[in-house]
Amino acid sequence: MKSEELRIIITGWIAFLLLFTPLAAQEVTEIDMPSEQSAPAYEPYDPLIPQMFAFDKKNGIFAGINNVDNEIVIVSHTGNEKLYISHRFLVDRVVGIHDVDHIYRPKSVAIYDGYVAFLASHIDSCYFAVLDLNGKLVKKLMFLGQANAFSYSPSANELYISGENETGFDVIVLNTENGVSRVDIKDALILHYQKPRLSEEIAKRDPWGIGMAAIAMSVVFLALLLLYLVFRQLGAQMQTILERRALKPKEKKVELRRETVSSNVAISEGVYAAIAAAIHLYGEELHDVENTVLTINKVSRTYSPWSSKIHGLNTYFKR
Repeated sequence: MKSEELRIIITGWIAFLLLFTPLAAQEVTEIDMPSEQSAPAYEPYDPLIPQMFAFDKKNGIFAGINNVDNEIVIVSHTGNEKLYISHRFLVDRVVGIHDVDHIYRPKSVAIYDGYVAFLASHIDSCYFAVLDLNGKLVKKLMFLGQANAFSYSPSANELYISGENETGFDVIVLNTENGVSRVDIKDALILHYQKPRLSEEIAKRDPWGIGMAAIAMSVVFLALLLLYLVFRQLGAQMQTILERRALKPKEKKVELRRETVSSNVAISEGVYAAIAAAIHLYGEELHDVENTVLTINKVSRTYSPWSSKIHGLNTYFKR
C-alpha cells in the first residue's frame, strides 16, 4: 500500500507541473514585454564640450574651425562628391596684433536650424555669433568672462554657454523661443559659480585656528629637533677624528722611546769612545784654517775745519 500511495503522489505532482508551468511562463512574458506607447521620447544629447566641426545632413553643409587663419569655414560638396570651401568668416584680426591674449579665438562651432553658430573667446571676454549658410553675420552677442563650449536644447528652447576661469565657471542661458538667429542678450540668464578658496575651506574646518597653530608649532619643533640631531652627530664625528689624530703621534713617540731604551742596553764603552771621537773630529772640521795676519792699518787724516770739534762748542765759553 505504501508503494501505491507514493506512486500516486508523484504522478499528481508531475501532472500539476505540466498543467501550470505554461501559464506561469506566459504571465512572465506578458509582464516583461513593455508596451511601445509607454516608452518615453528623449531628444538627442548635445554635450557642453567644444566642437571643432559640425555637419548638417539636410542642407549638405559642413562647418569647421580654421585655427591657422582664425576663421570659420563653410564647406559644401558638388554633385561629383568633391568638397570646396564656399564661404569664410574671419573671427578676429590676427595680423599686426601683439597682445595675443586679447585675440578672439574660435572655441566651438555647430549648425542649428539652418544657421552656423560659433563661440569665440579670449582671456576675459567672449562672444556668441550666428551666421547664415552664406557666411554672413546674423547675430553677435558679447559677454564678460571666458567661455569655451555651448549647447542647444530644442525642447526647452534654451541655449547654454559655459566657461571655466580661475575663480570658478560661468553658465549663460539664452532664450531661443524665436529661433537661434533671434537670441537677445536682454533675455540672457548669467549664472556664476565661485570655487571656494583654500583659506575659506580652512576657516570653515578650523574657525579658531587651533589646528593651524598646532601644525605650525609642530613643524618648528621638528625642524629644531632635526637640527639638534644633525649637529650632535657632526660633533661626535669631529671629536672622534680629533682623538684619532691626537693618538697617532703619541704612539710613534712611544715606539721611538722603546727602541732607544732597548738599544742603550746593547751599547758598550768602546762605542761611546768612538762616538765621542767622531764628534770631536767633526767639530774641528767646521772651522776653516786661517793665517794669523793682522789687518789693522793706520790711516792718517789731515786737518779740516769741517771735522773740527772746536766749532761745535758753545760760544759762551769763549766769552
